[in-house]
Amino acid sequence: MKSLDASLFRSAPRIALADLPGLGKLTAGIADSLNSGLMAWRPGPWRVTPDGVKEDAPAGANAEGRLVRFESERGSLTALLLLDRAATSAVIEVAMGGTGAEPAFEMSDRPLSKIEHGVLRLVQATLARQLAASLGDVLMRPFSLFDGEPPGIEAGTGLAQLRFVLNVFSYSGEISLFFSRAELERELDMAGAGAAAAAGAMQQRMLQQEVGRSMVSLEVTLGPEMLTLDAIAGLRPGKLIAFSATAGNPVTLWSGGVAAYEATLGRTGDRYAVTITTALA
Repeated sequence: MKSLDASLFRSAPRIALADLPGLGKLTAGIADSLNSGLMAWRPGPWRVTPDGVKEDAPAGANAEGRLVRFESERGSLTALLLLDRAATSAVIEVAMGGTGAEPAFEMSDRPLSKIEHGVLRLVQATLARQLAASLGDVLMRPFSLFDGEPPGIEAGTGLAQLRFVLNVFSYSGEISLFFSRAELERELDMAGAGAAAAAGAMQQRMLQQEVGRSMVSLEVTLGPEMLTLDAIAGLRPGKLIAFSATAGNPVTLWSGGVAAYEATLGRTGDRYAVTITTALA
């Protein structure tokens, strides 16, 4: 018997980050939430668009970041929200009342002032709140922001970077979100399972509606009557057959060969009608 060896086993190849089901919908939802967050902070001609994703990306240098944690009943998702220097210049310019008519404010590599830090933190907090709402819409369950200092993203898990271009006036900067690849993939998997279940339930409801709208024939039987074979052979147009049942006797409604209801005969205008009295099936 041949002994087992690790070389006999092959692990399934990891799906590329860009090919993860649901990632496109997530990045589009995040872009919308970043636009909404910036507009809620200061109205202006903000435009944020997705700019791609990157596997195992190191956190960008020369960028201002905030660690945020989004929590739900079925797990949490930690992210590092980064604005590069150009994006930081843009939000500070708008905060200081810029209108785009002035020469572009170029921020050097100097440390941010206390006021600039305050502006940036306020913007990041507003964006984090909008992101929590966006994640809830895309991942199909409510998320809230962790109240307190969130734990860092575990080293060695691999980072997934979602990049977005920010434009306002003459500025063009970059906003990035860094997630743990494992956490992000888990959340997208759960959202996909939830979407599949919701689609199945919707198909079931549509099928039930179609069945409910289907036409089903009903036959009304006044009652059986016995005739001889000679009498049946002698039937001609105009011949009357007298039934033993009277108008007051109940009739039976049949559907598909099954007696479903008892009813009484009546009229509605110039048409015959029945009033159901008893369910039989």
